[in-house]
Amino acid sequence: MSNFYTRVSYRRLVDELHRLRGEELPAVSRAKQVAAAEGDLSENTEYHANRERLDMLQRRIYEIEEQLRSPRFIEELQISCERVSIGTRVVCLDLRTRKEVAYTILGLADAVPEKNIISYQSPMARGLIGKVLDDEVAISIPAGQRHLRIVEILRFDEA
Repeated sequence: MSNFYTRVSYRRLVDELHRLRGEELPAVSRAKQVAAAEGDLSENTEYHANRERLDMLQRRIYEIEEQLRSPRFIEELQISCERVSIGTRVVCLDLRTRKEVAYTILGLADAVPEKNIISYQSPMARGLIGKVLDDEVAISIPAGQRHLRIVEILRFDEA
């Protein structure tokens, strides 16, 4: 399965992986060894805290490595602005409030929900993907039902 990224988010994850492997993992490993050298491990809170931190770092490293497998760069996709898809910015009219709202649909690593940059896997994106100009959609999201009309579809990097 492909993972979709902008080049910026991919680079950010690669940098995080290098930092975790090269700096944090060795530092926590050393701290754990120092704590272990203090003797009785059963009541050594510093040792247990470092062991727990080490486990969390290893899980995060594994998670990033999995995310970085089979990357596809959104900038390289053939994005048609005839339909909502990953890599588009869709402007919608909220039929209840009569206000326009725009959503940019990207990959999970690029999502910033408070700025309406959403993952293609989110309920809102799944409800919009495949729709065309002037389509009206009812989308169930955790906050309730949204009724929208699509008024504009643009490439995310041209919006």
